[in-house]
Amino acid sequence: MHDLTCPVKVDSSFWTLEDDVMHITLQKRDRGQTWPSPIYGQGELDPHSVDKEQRRLMLQRFQEENPGFDFSQAEFTGICPDPKTFMGGIKH
Repeated sequence: MHDLTCPVKVDSSFWTLEDDVMHITLQKRDRGQTWPSPIYGQGELDPHSVDKEQRRLMLQRFQEENPGFDFSQAEFTGICPDPKTFMGGIKH
């Protein structure tokens, strides 16, 4: 048994078995959160990958909060803010 690093939505998480390979799909409980690794002790994202994921989540958040705007070509310069907490956090 392995512990997960962050909480998941149990009802939206599942596994399948294809050609003797198990595929596990975990749905994050907390939107906008970057997981360093899904499972404790199984490696972690490098700082560049964490920043890249934060930027992707932030643009996704902007798009959801402003559906009339196109953020597909938007880029951040400098450090990307945490999409989970930036300007009041994510609305669920």
